[in-house]
Parts: sequence; C-alpha cells; structure tokens
Amino acid sequence: MGIGFKLLNRANRAQLLLIIGTGIFAVGALGFIAGYLSQGQTSVLGAVSLILTGVGSSVKRVKYQ
Repeated sequence: MGIGFKLLNRANRAQLLLIIGTGIFAVGALGFIAGYLSQGQTSVLGAVSLILTGVGSSVKRVKYQ
C-alpha cells in the first residue's frame, strides 16, 4: 500500500491540499521577509496557497458533515 493507494481517499487528498497550501504560504512569507521574493511573487504565492487551503478545507468539511 503506497501513497497512491492512500490518496484514493478524499479526506487524505484534502489533508494533503491543506498541508501544501500552508507550506506554500509559510515559504512565501519567509521568502518575502528574507528578501528573496518580490511583492508580486509573494502575492501570487499567497493566492495559490489560499486557493489550495480553501479547497482542502471545503472538501474536509463536506466529507465530515
């Protein structure tokens, strides 16, 4: 049973989206603070992380209601 089998479950995919979205947000914030990213790049990373976190959260909420 590899990771492909575990991703068939919707809850596991939603949790993965939440983790990826949170990770992208943290990396973008740290990159902006450290001066590696411009404000334009940071806003794109923030938008992507918000989308991934929102999708993951809504899938988990629908699954457990």
